[in-house]
Amino acid sequence: MYAIRTGLTVLLINLTLIGPLAAQPDTRCEQGFFALHQALKNAGIEDAQAKTLPDYPHLGINRWLAFQQQQAKSAAQQQQWIRLSSDKAWQDLSVMSQRLPDDAEPFNPETAQQLLDTCLPVLAARTDFETLPQAEVEDSYATWLRVVGVYPVTAWLATGSIENYHEEMSARFVDPVPPPRQQYAPLPAAGMPVTPAMLPAPTQLANNPLQIPLPDELQRKALLVHYAPVLTMTDSERWNRTGEVTLDSYGKPGINVDNPLSYTWTSWTHFKGQNLLQLNYQFWFSQRPKSGALDSYGGELDGLIWRVTLKPDGGVLFYDSIHPCGCYHKIYPVDPDLQQGEIEGDKPVFYPQRVADAKNQRLSLLVEPDTHYLVRVSPVDSSVPTTAYGFADADQLRALPQPDGKMASLFNGKGLVPVSRRGERFYLWPMGVPSAGAMRQPGEHAIAFKGRRHFDQARLPETLFE
Repeated sequence: MYAIRTGLTVLLINLTLIGPLAAQPDTRCEQGFFALHQALKNAGIEDAQAKTLPDYPHLGINRWLAFQQQQAKSAAQQQQWIRLSSDKAWQDLSVMSQRLPDDAEPFNPETAQQLLDTCLPVLAARTDFETLPQAEVEDSYATWLRVVGVYPVTAWLATGSIENYHEEMSARFVDPVPPPRQQYAPLPAAGMPVTPAMLPAPTQLANNPLQIPLPDELQRKALLVHYAPVLTMTDSERWNRTGEVTLDSYGKPGINVDNPLSYTWTSWTHFKGQNLLQLNYQFWFSQRPKSGALDSYGGELDGLIWRVTLKPDGGVLFYDSIHPCGCYHKIYPVDPDLQQGEIEGDKPVFYPQRVADAKNQRLSLLVEPDTHYLVRVSPVDSSVPTTAYGFADADQLRALPQPDGKMASLFNGKGLVPVSRRGERFYLWPMGVPSAGAMRQPGEHAIAFKGRRHFDQARLPETLFE
């Protein structure tokens, strides 16, 4: 063991000293990457988002990149795909490496980052796209649960309950609601664009071989601020106040309501031959309080994810929302040409009217107390008492500080938040969704009980709309 650690230490020193290694014929970077993955494994550091192409640990994948790999036909497109994939690996491994102890050998957060910064460009340059296997991302359903639960029968039996759920959720969109008591509005960002004319249109950001809108960091922040919603509540109970996710010394999560935050990320989807940019906003609550002893939906932690899908010109095509469990998928059309498609299996709930375009008008999301169901999307009421919320990268949830100085993830290796388990898992397991109702990591959101559908499906709009 001492010899291995000494050799890796020498390797890291050499990698730091020799600079770019693209012309180096040796395999020090390959060996270093293998050693880093092994160190993370030995430390018990797992992350469901950190998927890689088999036998290519420097190439990160997700459903979007798996789809884009199939679209990469020209040499320029293939090289861009490799860059995007290696960028994802850098992002994932950087986050995971933060959770290594400072005194760990042969890698600690600093030496791991040195390896990533030095070797990822080298390994990407050495990669031959033509030899790569096709990326495949397993879905978030457990087929064995469906087999054991006799899924064809249970899915048929669940049809009535699903229809009742749709009727109930649709009714909430039109039923009377209490007046707003407080709202959370995004903090203005100094020096960032504040009018639609000053924002970059996604089509201007897609001047690359794969024609994917790729904002830089400043542009990304400007877009997130501009399209951010106002979160409106009808009471001020502590569990109905959004806030910052924290961990205690035992790794148990809590919500600091004195620091309201939206956790954000960008994603992409494909619709009618175009790659579209998506802006994601996640709000967390400390719990969904139980309405009684038999309430199987209540429990610790709850939240709301609001997603904005942009057209090439920067107008909004549609919005959709889920809770962090992947439950309650709802669609809010904006573009007048959108028509609901023939959706197989479990259908999302469609908002009964067109919603305003956030390119030109900030929107208010009225959230039902306790359940945190989204029941209205409307213009902002400036007379409601307002608290500002800030923004945090959702990757921060994968490496949160604890009081003892250690770093840990909100999620376990399967992408779940164990403390958020719900009673509904005991009767919904035959539908194939592991721990139904528990909060989940991005990339793990199954959004249908009948059929198979994911929130990050690369061509999801082509399923939702004609």
